[in-house]
Amino acid sequence: MNHTTIDNIARQERTRREILNKSDLIPTLPDLVLRVIDLLNRGDTEPQELERHIQYDQVLVAKLLGLVNSPFYAVNRKITTVSGAIMVLGFRGLRSLVLASSTSQFMARDFSTYGHNDRGLWLHALTTATAARTLAKEAQLGSSVAEELFVAGLLHDVGKMLVLPYLLEANVPPCQPDQDFPEIERNTVGVDHTEAGALVCAKWNLTDDLQIIIKNNHSSDLPDGLERETAIVRLADAYAHEVGHGYDPERTPKATYQQQDFEAVGIDPDTWDEIKERIDVHVESALDSLKDICS
Repeated sequence: MNHTTIDNIARQERTRREILNKSDLIPTLPDLVLRVIDLLNRGDTEPQELERHIQYDQVLVAKLLGLVNSPFYAVNRKITTVSGAIMVLGFRGLRSLVLASSTSQFMARDFSTYGHNDRGLWLHALTTATAARTLAKEAQLGSSVAEELFVAGLLHDVGKMLVLPYLLEANVPPCQPDQDFPEIERNTVGVDHTEAGALVCAKWNLTDDLQIIIKNNHSSDLPDGLERETAIVRLADAYAHEVGHGYDPERTPKATYQQQDFEAVGIDPDTWDEIKERIDVHVESALDSLKDICS
């Protein structure tokens, strides 16, 4: 092993430790968002308590009411109060919106190194999140799991914001569709964006399950106890690559579907095209309703 290789390995390990240990590299969510997430994580929170916290944030209230009155939720009456919005969304749906609203700013940066166009990471995340929620419902996992997987899909690439500066510093060329970019990240930085994403979720006090799902998004295996959930997000990510929302057309990663993911979810690959048609409808509705509300 020559000195150059040894130096590269040492540099990668230093960078890896820096990302793992320096929590100040991870942006902090607004205090209100952290309080709302904490309340939603508790089992005894009442809707009135959530309303007391949310009602004073006029921006969040506007986005909340805008979403519940959008075609995405197709409510047959106009919702004009925070309490009414909470009733429509439910606690899990509220958490999805709060996280979407507060994290979209981190995904609106220049991620062209990854092949994304303007606000492309956010559009890809929203596509993956909506596809994951739809797949969870197709698999009859229930609304609670569906919302958890919406968040997992929304944040599955959030680690890119930590890894990107190191890629730029190393002058890594923009990714191409046939490249294994997580491997390039690991070779250049020491961690890939999935491991970095799990660190972000831990800093934001999100669930251990969510961290595990995100960390295994590009794994060749499925984590014990979360096989279906992880497989759903991976299928949703592959679908998002296939439709290409948020990518430059010539630099969209190839959609890679794994047979084990179909098996874990209980989907027959022969019916996948039919399922994708239903996902398409939900994704288009989500993009129309959320792309501006959460900007």
